[in-house]
Amino acid sequence: MSTSNRRTAAAGLLMTAVLAGCTATEAAVNDVPAAVVEDIENSDVKKVTFSREAAEALGVATAAVTRNGANGQLTMPYDAVIYYLDGTTWAYAATGEREYTRVPVTVASISGANATLSAGPTAGTQVVVVGAPEVLGAELEIDGEQ
Repeated sequence: MSTSNRRTAAAGLLMTAVLAGCTATEAAVNDVPAAVVEDIENSDVKKVTFSREAAEALGVATAAVTRNGANGQLTMPYDAVIYYLDGTTWAYAATGEREYTRVPVTVASISGANATLSAGPTAGTQVVVVGAPEVLGAELEIDGEQ
């Protein structure tokens, strides 16, 4: 497991709290919420939308899920893999401008900087490769005191 993925909760959640001033979802810059978190009907995951300022400050970046190899297996950068609290694996798919939703992935193998998936988002889906821990912190609405 890479160092960046082991820090999923710690550094990312701290940065989210600092950026937001007090909490991951309340006003920080020009009275604009750093992140808006919305429930998704019939789902345990939430949609996270960052303000332009927050997305820029966090340096959120995405990369596409691809199909590689003779058997066309799904692959994505390993930095997109998030290990959730219960040990399940996820990624954050870009669903709109500065808008992200957690999607399940099943990692079949890891080779260098890439994860080969046995299940996950379709090829072409943009997944967060920089800032995923901050998206998780915002989704879970973790503030600096938790």
